Amino acid sequence: MAFKVAFRLDAGAAIGLGHLMRCLAIADRLKTAGAECHFLCHQLPAHLLPLLHSHQHHALCGLDDAGPLPILHPEWLVCDHYKIDRQIEQTLAMHCGQLLVIDDLADRPHYGQLLLDQGPLRRNTDYQSLTPADCRLLLGTDYALLRPAYRQLARQQEVSRWQHGLICFGGADPAGASLVTLNTLARLPWAKTISWTLVAGGANPFWPELQQRVAELSDLPLTLLRQSNQMAQLMQQHDFAIGAAGGMTWERACLGLPTLAIPIVDNQQFNDEVIARFQLAERLTLRELAEPEQLMQALQRLEQQSDDYRRRGQQQVDGLGLDRLTAWLLPQSDYQLLPDGQQWQLRHDKKPLLTLTLDGQHLTWQAVRPLQPAEWQELAHSLQTIFSQFPFYLAEPPQIAPPAPWQPAPQGWQLGTGI
Repeated sequence: MAFKVAFRLDAGAAIGLGHLMRCLAIADRLKTAGAECHFLCHQLPAHLLPLLHSHQHHALCGLDDAGPLPILHPEWLVCDHYKIDRQIEQTLAMHCGQLLVIDDLADRPHYGQLLLDQGPLRRNTDYQSLTPADCRLLLGTDYALLRPAYRQLARQQEVSRWQHGLICFGGADPAGASLVTLNTLARLPWAKTISWTLVAGGANPFWPELQQRVAELSDLPLTLLRQSNQMAQLMQQHDFAIGAAGGMTWERACLGLPTLAIPIVDNQQFNDEVIARFQLAERLTLRELAEPEQLMQALQRLEQQSDDYRRRGQQQVDGLGLDRLTAWLLPQSDYQLLPDGQQWQLRHDKKPLLTLTLDGQHLTWQAVRPLQPAEWQELAHSLQTIFSQFPFYLAEPPQIAPPAPWQPAPQGWQLGTGI
């Protein structure tokens, strides 16, 4: 029988695409592990349906409509919706095995076994009065929900000279920040020395205006794209970015892309505080973005300190959040590999056997006692189930040679053959 996971979320021009995109990242990851994923949405715009082509979609009649849940009865229901709280969650939970809530506001009570908030300033105290006593809290950028490509493509050194700039204000951009940016750049002679790419999300309400404005700015080197499923690759190909202070903050940080961040909707104000606290990006308000001098000064500061921004971002976001969440969601045997902060712990019958630290592709390990061949095999199976990138290498050889699928290699004992 298939391992079923259902996602309750909405998306569109008013709501944005953030909920949809992070749940799609989870669903795509679980699908590679054999899960069957279902998306339950109310009035999802038709042009977004192709994003769900590899998953089931179910249209709902209203906010509290359970839709197909009573028949599906998924092992997990994932709720990612600002208008859903404990009352609706309790009703929906009757039709699933367990419930995961994704939130970043901490402004309403919840019901569930897991709650995830990827903001680095979040503390247990923010949610203790809002969740059941037995709800496990998965907090901080260790749980940033990024696709594997962001870690794979993370840059390791400073760009010597800026040549390529990326503009992207997320899936919706209801404030029209992309247009504001274009109009301000048009007034800066420096902007004509940069090759620009502007990505307008699929729910951007200003698409016709953007097309017209780009056509008018024939002297500005600019490529206009409508929605992209290659954002990690695009970020990797550009030297800096101008964008919103939303969920893309963690993607840019992991990849090491120096960014000028602008909060464009109310629910990005907390992220803006986070960006300021950890110095993850240069910051402007939407009003300041419209001033050529303010924009130019911010970009000059960003270029001068670009390597510092890259290092701080990558220290904050290691790109393994999806793997950590996968470990909590997927069923495991009596051997369990579970995240413990930035380390990992292999347990057997709930007793720790091994502690792992992942540094790049190298696994540093400490065992309670020498592991037997069968235990090394269990560890390999858990790693292959949970992680999305390979190969891995043991930093130190074990006393007893681990059996297949481990294999000897010049870099040490190796698991897996490639990404």
